[in-house]
Amino acid sequence: MTRVPRSVPEPDVPPHLEPGDVTALDDATTAGVDLTGAVVPGLREAQVEGSDLSRVRAGGGQWERVTLADCRLDGADLANLVWRDGSLLRCSLREARMTGALLAGVRLRSVLLEGVQGTLTSWHGAQLRGVVLRGCDLREATFTDTVMDGVLLEDCVLSGAQLSGLRCRDVQLRGCRLEGVGGVGGLRGARVAEEDAIALLPALARELGLTLGG
Repeated sequence: MTRVPRSVPEPDVPPHLEPGDVTALDDATTAGVDLTGAVVPGLREAQVEGSDLSRVRAGGGQWERVTLADCRLDGADLANLVWRDGSLLRCSLREARMTGALLAGVRLRSVLLEGVQGTLTSWHGAQLRGVVLRGCDLREATFTDTVMDGVLLEDCVLSGAQLSGLRCRDVQLRGCRLEGVGGVGGLRGARVAEEDAIALLPALARELGLTLGG
């Protein structure tokens, strides 16, 4: 029985939030705050729960061991963010900008990424479980040693992505662009729509040492 999600629950963010203080986030657990549009380039040993981080700006920043649970990050600017050993639990990222971001060892559980600009992202050692990626641009993204378990990729662009070391379980790709992907063997165990699979033929041929054509 498949465990590929069709949707994920919305973050449990209270209707009334207190204004958040960015300077008080490090080495602390913070809950129920409004950080909409806040500038948070550096964050360390922080846990933020049930809060609104929509349009937060962390581009080019460094986050270390940061956990976000039941948070909205819609419209966030995370371009070129270096995020190590963090967690995203029951969060939404709609129309977020993540170009060039490094998510090293970050764990995602019950997360929605929709309309995300994620070209050149690196997901080295990341774990995605119960995650929906819909309409995301992941061109030339790198998924080295990434684990996907119960993941739906729908209408995503993965052209030129590097999949070597990707491990898939209950993963479905539907309506995705897959031209020029590398390490296509990383999709072993995934379900790929027939019309998407055609774009994988050249990569599969290269991996198997086959020559296409008469």
